[in-house]
Amino acid sequence: MLSSPRPFDSHLEECGAFSFYQVLVLLITQLSYVTVSGSMLCTVFDNLKPLVKTCHDEEFVSLIQNASTSIDFCKCKNATLETEFDSLIVHLGVACKGNYVATSMSTAVMAGGVIGSIIFGYLADRFGRKPCLISCLAGCVLINIVFPFIAEGLTIVIIVLLLLGLFAGGYLVISVVPPVEVTTNRWRMLCNCLHGWPFGCMAMALTAYLSRRWNIYHLALGIEGLPFLAAHFFISESPRWLLQHGQPTKAQKVLRRIASFNRKEPLKHAVMFYPDEEDDQQKSSVVNYTYFDLIRDKVVLLPLLVLSYSWFSGGVISFGIYFDVGGMAGSIFLKTFLMGLFKGTTGFIPYPLSRVLGRKPILVTSIVITSFSAWGTVILYYVGKAEYMPVLAVIGIGAIDPMWKINHLMSVELFPTVVRSMSRGVVNVSSRLASLVAPQVAYLSTFLAPLPFMIYGSMTILHIIMVIRYLPETRYLQLPETMSIKKDERNNVYTTESTDV
Repeated sequence: MLSSPRPFDSHLEECGAFSFYQVLVLLITQLSYVTVSGSMLCTVFDNLKPLVKTCHDEEFVSLIQNASTSIDFCKCKNATLETEFDSLIVHLGVACKGNYVATSMSTAVMAGGVIGSIIFGYLADRFGRKPCLISCLAGCVLINIVFPFIAEGLTIVIIVLLLLGLFAGGYLVISVVPPVEVTTNRWRMLCNCLHGWPFGCMAMALTAYLSRRWNIYHLALGIEGLPFLAAHFFISESPRWLLQHGQPTKAQKVLRRIASFNRKEPLKHAVMFYPDEEDDQQKSSVVNYTYFDLIRDKVVLLPLLVLSYSWFSGGVISFGIYFDVGGMAGSIFLKTFLMGLFKGTTGFIPYPLSRVLGRKPILVTSIVITSFSAWGTVILYYVGKAEYMPVLAVIGIGAIDPMWKINHLMSVELFPTVVRSMSRGVVNVSSRLASLVAPQVAYLSTFLAPLPFMIYGSMTILHIIMVIRYLPETRYLQLPETMSIKKDERNNVYTTESTDV
């Protein structure tokens, strides 16, 4: 499909490897997380219960003198409440119906994220990155704007949250791909370290703080996403995807547009893609891969399994530590904002390190520090220094964020263009499943305080072994374009060939 003697990255270098156009794509796709992060984590605020400032019931009068004692507002009939955020569960009148309500709402969002990862991962590889990005962001914007006007029952709310998670999960899968596919390996790490999730967390905290009501919060999320939704229409489809789907002429136009946008003249030698004599035949026989093909191709399957475990392990540890330290005193808005700021700061560490180290050493170092943090927490408990356990927990959170950056980057660099979004969909599903398992692991601390950290430490040891043994280095590699198996859909035949790297 590609008639060029040079690697794709060399053409991008001539068009401008990281200039105005690439910065524009990066900003538009990542700043859109002002809506996406707030949608995916909306139950952080939607499930908040009011705090009892004073309870006037006789049975609680003796507790008023004890400032450290907290009273469940559901058990106090005559209370003076302190409300940080007028939440959705209070609006629905279900705040006192048991923890299953809040759990059901949070699970609905995460379940939607799993479904969205699978569906849009496939659609982005089949129909293109741009239409799927626009569809996902449009879904988040529309649902957030409509949500305040239809949230009149728990069943409706759970269905809406499921759909919101579906579109937000889809955007999470695809959004990393376009910025990386239009630049070279020199700049991929920078693009990845500027991932929009931490910024989205900070924006979410600020939006909730200023709105203070669930309905205004969701309406604000939708309105904030409108200008970024419009901006997505100015982004071109990924030229890599176009080339691998029988559209070299369109890919050539996109590359010329990139070169023009980046003020690279003349353009005669910047683009060297020509439809060959068999172009029409090749275009008509473009192969559409499915998730089953990820299993058939051993070159794809092994790193997919390793990265899936990496995302699962990192998810269990990250969410588990959040649950362990989430009960600390302080404003929910400030804690959420600082969490995003902390993740953004520590997550940028891999970029300067990448100048001298490959992806694997940074990943392994991150996991090793997290492992020492987990086992160090266990040791502190048994030597009678349990009061210092939160300190190592915070170190663990900081150490694991660089791991996430490498995970995101390698989930793009290791998999061919034709199945890249599907592969990211699989590893994202692992992360979503981890978010469901993590509370159960954190709950084990009620039986033995360091038990969750023993599990985290054990998972990191296996994680280190798998990465060192089975994960290849991708620092100097071109992005792979095709599968190592050649699929004949008409005859249902598979043959093995070398991967275009």
